[in-house]
Amino acid sequence: MFTSELTTKSVNKVYLKYLIPTLLGMLSNSIYCIVDIYFVSAGSGSQGLAAMNICMPVFTILSCVGLLFGVGGATIMSISQGSGDMNTRNKAFSVSVFMMLIVGLMFSVFGVLFRREFAYLLGSDDQLLPLVLEYLTPVMCSALPFVLMYSLSVLLRADNNPKLAMSALMVGNISNIILDYVFVSVFHMGIFGASVATSIAPVLSLIAASFHFILRKNTVHFKLRSFDPKVIGRILSVGIGSGIMELSAGAIIFMFNSAILNLGGEVYLAAYAVITNIAYVFKGLLNGFAQAAQPLISTNFGSGIIKRCSKSLRVCLIYSSVFCIVCYGIITVVPGFIVSFFSNGDTNMEAIASKGMIMYFSSLLFTGINTMLMYFFQSIEQGRKSLLLAVCKGFLFVTLGLWILTSFMGVEGVWYAVLFGEVLTFIIALPMVLRSVKKLKTVTEMKAATV
Repeated sequence: MFTSELTTKSVNKVYLKYLIPTLLGMLSNSIYCIVDIYFVSAGSGSQGLAAMNICMPVFTILSCVGLLFGVGGATIMSISQGSGDMNTRNKAFSVSVFMMLIVGLMFSVFGVLFRREFAYLLGSDDQLLPLVLEYLTPVMCSALPFVLMYSLSVLLRADNNPKLAMSALMVGNISNIILDYVFVSVFHMGIFGASVATSIAPVLSLIAASFHFILRKNTVHFKLRSFDPKVIGRILSVGIGSGIMELSAGAIIFMFNSAILNLGGEVYLAAYAVITNIAYVFKGLLNGFAQAAQPLISTNFGSGIIKRCSKSLRVCLIYSSVFCIVCYGIITVVPGFIVSFFSNGDTNMEAIASKGMIMYFSSLLFTGINTMLMYFFQSIEQGRKSLLLAVCKGFLFVTLGLWILTSFMGVEGVWYAVLFGEVLTFIIALPMVLRSVKKLKTVTEMKAATV
């Protein structure tokens, strides 16, 4: 049986060791997202925010690919480490990177060649098209670095280097903030400048991450002859939950954009742009809480130490729930203050966004719990259950809520659709995880009795 601090030391201490750098990296990402909203608003006003929001599904598509192979590969790496199978560990890493290179390059090529068609597909109208293309083109040029950036931080944590994973993210995000100021405020490049700054950031993050291999801190190795259909199947089975959740987030933004334009118009869409970018921040931070637990859960699962798996889940649920409760408390107390940073003096949009935030983020605690449970199923290689929660939470129930609530609440029904979806998902998820933990403990006890 593999032994390390992941399988022997205090679960709380090891989790915090992974959580703190993970959250710092995600927090820097959150700050850059907020700063990006500010500079787009300052440089291009509410129309710029609306155009930026139309492009937001692109980031979810790219992160979908990155997390599909990143989380899938990292989980198989950790389980293989726990069971002592280093050959499969190397294969999982190599296959993940190779698949991301292929898919990311395809997105870059086709995204640039067909950017106008893609803009219309995302929901742009003729009025917003010029601003949408200004933001979309640099992002599609950097599709490959974006895909790799979304995944490598997860893979580095699985290779026992959470601090570098944090540092690499922070390098890109801090650079993005600086370049936002230079391109938008100094050179007055507007929304195009903000997009160029955003597109340079993942390249700088990848350069920083490469020092994991340059300084030979890696315990995994990229091997060209690592193609193994069984490993690819395991990666896809585990990672598809994260991928679907990211992809569905883009689909939900698209559906919300359409509903809001029909029910409220462009000023409501600009308000939703503020809300959805703050939601993107929370999604990243909650993913951080879950991803910090993944190496701990997966390695102990591979080693057959099920009690530490369930304890790890309990610890990350406690920390993430406290975080969600505190954050929603702040939102309910000072929504106007938060929105004022991005309203650029538009008092009408500020009032709509302030009210919408309180309603929209009433789902935050359930979002946090469901995210932890989904990642738990991924970490113990129960991909079907993870996929079920991802589909329910990310698409099925939210779509149902959007249809039902807007039919009798109008535009306000949009703000409550996420709460509707998360509560129904929680009702399904809770008995699933309780049964799974009980079954794993029973299987472990039976194996121990036969030894």
